[in-house]
Amino acid sequence: MSDALAPFTQLWADAFHAAIEGDADYRASASGWKWPIALVMDPAPEHGYPRAVAVEVMLDRGHSYGATAIPAGEVSAPFVLQGTYATWKAVMREGLDPVLAVATGKLSLAKGALTTLMLHTGSARKLVGLARRIPTRFPDDA
Repeated sequence: MSDALAPFTQLWADAFHAAIEGDADYRASASGWKWPIALVMDPAPEHGYPRAVAVEVMLDRGHSYGATAIPAGEVSAPFVLQGTYATWKAVMREGLDPVLAVATGKLSLAKGALTTLMLHTGSARKLVGLARRIPTRFPDDA
C-alpha cells in the first residue's frame, strides 16, 4: 500500500471526489440526494489527529462538486456524520455498514434529518463503498 493515502486529508478528499464523479452507479442511485455532507472524525491524538477533522463533500444529484479536508469546526454541510477513528476505520476497512452504524450509535448524525438520510440509504451505502475503494493507510496500520 505504498501509494495509500492517509484518511481525512486533502489528498484523500480529492481521491474521494474523483471516485464519486467517476462512478455511474453512484450517480444513478443518488439522483435524489441534493445536499452536501461532511464526514467528521473525532480527535485521535494517538494516531496523529489532535483535533476533530472533516471531509466535506459537495454532493448534488449524483455528482460531487468538490471535497475538502477541513477542521470539524468549519463544517457547513447540512448533513454531518461523526464518529471515532476506530469507527471510521471499521466503516472503511471492515465493511461496517454506515446505516447500521448510525442506527446503533457508532456513527452519529450530528446534523441533518434522520428521515431524509433513511430515504437515501442505497446512495449512502454506495458513497461509503466508493470511500472503501480509495487506497487508504491508517496511521496504526502495520
